[in-house]
Amino acid sequence: MTRHFLIVGLGSIGRRHMTNLAARNPGARFTVLRHRAAPDPLCDRLGATITDDPDAALAGEYDLAVLSSPSANHIDTLPALIRRATPLLVEKPVVTRAEDCDAVLDLLAQSPPALRVAAFNFRHLPVLQQMRDIIRSGALGRIVRASFTAGQWLPDWRPGTDYLAGYSADAARGGGVELDLVHEIDLARWFFGEMELQFARGARLSSLGLRSNDVSVMVMSGRDGGPLVQVALDYVSRKRLRHYEVVGDLGGLCWDIGGTLDHITPQGRRTIAEAPGGFDVAASYLNMLDAIEQLRRLSADGSAADWPLGLQPLADGVASTRLALAARDRGSRQEEGNA
Repeated sequence: MTRHFLIVGLGSIGRRHMTNLAARNPGARFTVLRHRAAPDPLCDRLGATITDDPDAALAGEYDLAVLSSPSANHIDTLPALIRRATPLLVEKPVVTRAEDCDAVLDLLAQSPPALRVAAFNFRHLPVLQQMRDIIRSGALGRIVRASFTAGQWLPDWRPGTDYLAGYSADAARGGGVELDLVHEIDLARWFFGEMELQFARGARLSSLGLRSNDVSVMVMSGRDGGPLVQVALDYVSRKRLRHYEVVGDLGGLCWDIGGTLDHITPQGRRTIAEAPGGFDVAASYLNMLDAIEQLRRLSADGSAADWPLGLQPLADGVASTRLALAARDRGSRQEEGNA
């Protein structure tokens, strides 16, 4: 049977999902909901139907709906898709306001079961799955602290576009490092369990001229006596940066964007995983689609007890989103830096 997919929003991430779904499902049909139904080369190539009518688009029957519009707009279409029990893949962050987290969770509790996934794709990077496995195995002993650092010069994110016109530059549209770089907050929960926010401070300190935080530092602690975790995020690092450290009383782990995972013990430092050229984000999206397909075979409505490794229920994605929003709202001072 020919599969039918809905793509809500056709920015760069929507195009990525559409291209990947077409590669994994030859001959699939696509409906694309955009703010204006203008012709598009990718849609033309795949024979997609383009519409700007949300009522018509959301009323259809789909094998999967991908919510890849700007995060601040998710709440415009997500409730209808949840009520209809449409299988869902929702880009991160799930929403951009704390009250919308509550609304989504209430809807999930009241609606029929369905396969609903949050698209935190870093969970599908093999090296980070390996890192989590080591942490969970107890090989590091009692974990006492961890740090997650991420940054990149915002004008380099989307070459050929005006970074000031993008949503990242505008807090009202869901921009700011706490939401844009939410992966690190989600990974803290995935590695160590539920976290409590202890401290957060965000600001606009660079010369970028943003209307959103370009830097944020937060400290969290494990809800059940877990480690102290520091997360530091920025739009300012001139070279793309990701660096994670975990410290336990028997050993530690250190991973960086170059793709190297080191295990540190009293006997020394040993590289246990290495991916030349860094980690493969493009592959993580395909891995996520493969995990969704695996879950679909187990349970069409997502009710299987054991989900494939890395695949995240939408409600859990809301929990990571809520923690990021707490960091933004509690710590946001929106200070202007000196140009």
